[in-house]
Amino acid sequence: MELLDTLLHSLEHPLIETLKMSPIIFLAYLLMEWLEHSGSEKLENTLKNSKRFGPLWASILGLLPQCGFSGAVAGMYATGTVTVGTLLAVLLATSDEMLPVMLGAGISLTTIISILALKLVAGCTVGFIVDLVLKKIGKTEEEHIHEFCEMEKCSCKDGIWVSALKHTLRLLVIIYFVSALLHFAVEVTPTDALTSILNFPVISQIVAGIVGLIPNCAVSITLTQLYVDSALGISPLLCGLLTNGGVGLLVLFRVNRKLKNNLIITLTLLVTGIVFGSLAGLVL
Repeated sequence: MELLDTLLHSLEHPLIETLKMSPIIFLAYLLMEWLEHSGSEKLENTLKNSKRFGPLWASILGLLPQCGFSGAVAGMYATGTVTVGTLLAVLLATSDEMLPVMLGAGISLTTIISILALKLVAGCTVGFIVDLVLKKIGKTEEEHIHEFCEMEKCSCKDGIWVSALKHTLRLLVIIYFVSALLHFAVEVTPTDALTSILNFPVISQIVAGIVGLIPNCAVSITLTQLYVDSALGISPLLCGLLTNGGVGLLVLFRVNRKLKNNLIITLTLLVTGIVFGSLAGLVL
């Protein structure tokens, strides 16, 4: 009976989360479709010029307790609308379910603000540095939105609204079923075993960072709740929260067919999340 309740909860919670992010994903696809059909050189030039500020606004968006933004930015990265630095910024800054859990548990505002500030600083710092380095070495890859639409087999006959809706529904179905599976896996994992692994001396930050890569809100909830219950230290918590970018990585691997790029982005997220989390854990 308990297993059945866990299964039902694993089907229900991801459904609610998927529905909550659906407007954001739809608007992102609508923007992509509009850019594809507008054919405005002036508009494309404006977007290119605004890319340098991408990590800043992406970090700010990521602080909002909604993992849909990371998914939307991942889709925009696949079209070349935003830079890789912007994508990394939103992944590092995404707070997901951490904020409501901490507020509900009565964690001090000082601690909450410090964690959010860390995620903002980490997102901006890594995002701007990555974009600057890639620009300096001439590795800024321009993925044209028309190539993305060809890959996704967009149909001009449907119009931008219908086409955006089709893409959104297709992606949301994938997000839901993968999230439900991951949510169930996290639910059935013994808490004591997870706590022991995450508190293992020396490598706890690395383990927490790897766990954080799981693209599901259940991970941020579990990590935060363990911290609230004093079963997890602040340092591994920060590492896990920094690498947990909501459904961003899931969407990235779905819409961006360049596996090598995706793996490099994931590794960069993991390393920078662990470094920032470990350093910040020494002073918080």
